[in-house]
Amino acid sequence: MKRLTWGFVGAIALSGAWLATRAEADVIHLAEGGKLKGDILREDAKEVVIRTATGERTISRFEIMKIVREQSAQDTLRARLKTLKGSRDPDAFYDLGQWAEKQGLPKGARHCYEEAIKVDAYHRGAHEALGHRYYQGRWYNDEDYQRAANGLVEWKGQWVTPQERELYEQGFVKDSSGLWVRPGEIDRREPVASVPASARKPKRSEPKAEPEPEPEPEPKARPRRPQPEPKAGEGDNQEDREWYQDNFKTGEFASAPEIESRFYKIKTNVRPEYAKRYGEMMDQYYKRFVKVFKDYLPNGDLAKSTIWVYSSQQEFQAATGMGMGVGGFYNTGNKRVTGYHGLFGQNGTTRTVLAHEGTHQFEDIVLQGSFGNCPIWILEGLAVFFESAYYDGDDIVIGLVPRDRLASLKRGLQDGTLIPLSDLIRTPQPQFTAYHYAHAWSLIYMVLYYGKNKTIRKRCQTWFSSLMMDSRKGPVTAEMVEERCGGADKFLELEEKWMDWLEDLPYDYDPTK
Repeated sequence: MKRLTWGFVGAIALSGAWLATRAEADVIHLAEGGKLKGDILREDAKEVVIRTATGERTISRFEIMKIVREQSAQDTLRARLKTLKGSRDPDAFYDLGQWAEKQGLPKGARHCYEEAIKVDAYHRGAHEALGHRYYQGRWYNDEDYQRAANGLVEWKGQWVTPQERELYEQGFVKDSSGLWVRPGEIDRREPVASVPASARKPKRSEPKAEPEPEPEPEPKARPRRPQPEPKAGEGDNQEDREWYQDNFKTGEFASAPEIESRFYKIKTNVRPEYAKRYGEMMDQYYKRFVKVFKDYLPNGDLAKSTIWVYSSQQEFQAATGMGMGVGGFYNTGNKRVTGYHGLFGQNGTTRTVLAHEGTHQFEDIVLQGSFGNCPIWILEGLAVFFESAYYDGDDIVIGLVPRDRLASLKRGLQDGTLIPLSDLIRTPQPQFTAYHYAHAWSLIYMVLYYGKNKTIRKRCQTWFSSLMMDSRKGPVTAEMVEERCGGADKFLELEEKWMDWLEDLPYDYDPTK
């Protein structure tokens, strides 16, 4: 089974092989009436040989009234693609793909759909035409969807959990009752092991026993002090949420005005006072972005960033094709953040979405076109960090602990189900779940606030910032991350410190104290 990754789906460019063979659609009009349609294979002064749907026929010139050499569908497609060269209109490519399908040119249609995605990575029609599936803000082909949505991995043509694959690799098989046994024990029906609940969660592989491996017991959780669940409201500032429930729109979004704040251009059809509030709020976030990245900004004045805010979730979904699980997104192609006015999920609002996606937008500015080179845990960890800030109407308060993220990590600490950091930094974007987001935030948070003096914090922050800036030169690998930490062993030591840090981190932690 050939793997086609999400990044490749967005960037693939088919070769011209599908256009290389000309399939003429010639029509011979006969003197006695009627016509023959097909491909003229050869001709001379006396006769013409044409291949029709029923086979080859040789026609005398005396029988022919005229020959109309029609342009083939492939020729037409080639010509229309030539006119679209350099186009930034994804719908034009999509419409051409639809036409190509009707002409019986599946490879040409696929090429058109992929061109549409190059221009607009979130073009719903093109993705659906390619058979892609949508999940948590991204489009996937079927193989990557299985990995991202279900956490499955491939084993000899079938999708299984990581633990199941590990058992298969050790030589175990399932009997008719679903229990794991050795092949020779199937007839005796002597089960060796059943898959524990933890088998559905990824964990670091343990050394295999010699000479004959036995199923590994469920790992014991690391002994930890009991961690109380946060009380309602603990660690969260009470934000005004009523205005998000007012979905009045001033008109259709296509004709909505574009207001300009100090650092942003915001196109929206919400009430003017809400639009102004968004501009003021995002300007405060922008100042925080600049403060964090001040040493790494490109030279010269920065152009204003663009944000689109639809008046409601329904309008946003209709315009973008996004599902219920998407509050907004950042498109690296047009450099735009798109969201809607309203509540998102259990605790999210337009503010948290714009803060998260606005972080990606500013990261792209800092990385100067190398956004894709930066590790996903850095990009998303920073986004969650800023998303968790609080806007009091005048200023942005950063450094707050996201209660739900920390709660999930403390439970993982108790259960022994935390994602090892060595696995976290190797997790590709399609497999990055909400649990990974929490881990990424916590690592960023520790880097920013670990240590009791400025010297230690500065050293941690330098390690992180140098990794991010290396993305300008090329992809930052997991091995580079470990090397900058002093090697794989030192990185494991960092993991121990990180777990201790999580254990003691209170929900109301104040980094200023």
